[in-house]
Amino acid sequence: MKIEKYISALLYRYQCVIIPGFGALLTEIKSSYYSEEKQCFFPPQKSLSFNASIKHNDGLLANHIAVEENISYDEAVLLINQNIKGWEVELRNIGSLELLNVGMFQTNSEGNLVFEPASNSNYLMTSFGLSTVMAKTIERSPIIPLAETVTVPTVKTNKKYTFFKYAAVVALFISTAGVFVNKGYEAYLNDEAYTVSKNVQSRVENKIQQATFIIEPTATTISIPVKEEELIEETVSTPYHVIACAFRSEQTSLSEAKKLQKKGYEGAKALSRTKYGVYPVSYGSYTTQQEAQREMRKIHNTVNIDAWILVQ
Repeated sequence: MKIEKYISALLYRYQCVIIPGFGALLTEIKSSYYSEEKQCFFPPQKSLSFNASIKHNDGLLANHIAVEENISYDEAVLLINQNIKGWEVELRNIGSLELLNVGMFQTNSEGNLVFEPASNSNYLMTSFGLSTVMAKTIERSPIIPLAETVTVPTVKTNKKYTFFKYAAVVALFISTAGVFVNKGYEAYLNDEAYTVSKNVQSRVENKIQQATFIIEPTATTISIPVKEEELIEETVSTPYHVIACAFRSEQTSLSEAKKLQKKGYEGAKALSRTKYGVYPVSYGSYTTQQEAQREMRKIHNTVNIDAWILVQ
């Protein structure tokens, strides 16, 4: 069984997905930009990178696989190890490894892993439905100047001389008008290109402003570090918290905790702000992971299938 699909699914919801014994995939939000080479605008996206020095097991990937496959945590860890051994064999024999929707791994001359992310995957959920916008350079044909008409007036008839005189004036007027019209057309095209660029940027910014940042992960266990001064305020004896939701506003998280207390969850509380800038709201805190998992299963079966465990 391949675990690439589970890694890909977690990248949509987390900034760091650690593959125990192999390395960590890190995401960073990248703003919209214009590519002169491809001549198109790209929406905001999560850029993907790889760090081979982060290999410890934080439980995120194993817990996710255990829930999705309905197996035990130890069986999920064993499955991950089997996949990693297969990857190492493929890297030694072929020199490259491709993970579907994640990217390509290759070994350089020094034996280190070089990662190239997949170009067809955007893990930023707020950019869902946004596609690239083509904006090709407008090619203008060169202006061919009007040929000057040389008239040779004759003394014999004044009517012909008058006709050619007015013809020369008309030709000069047409040539001058053509220059002004061309300049005006160029200005119009420049205004149109600027308008398209501004509308695309405005549409992307509106999509970002309308996105509501609420973390609702699946039933997994994840350890998120907090600042040292905030650790003093937390209860050290109960590091396992069953999380209901998380908010960027501390006032909103406190209000949600009071609602849970009124529903019968006496241990519900708003936790300290994490390094990701959010305030988690827990149903309760527990001294061991087994206690937290038992309570989380009860909550899954009754009120919230998306409850998860935070370790602090």
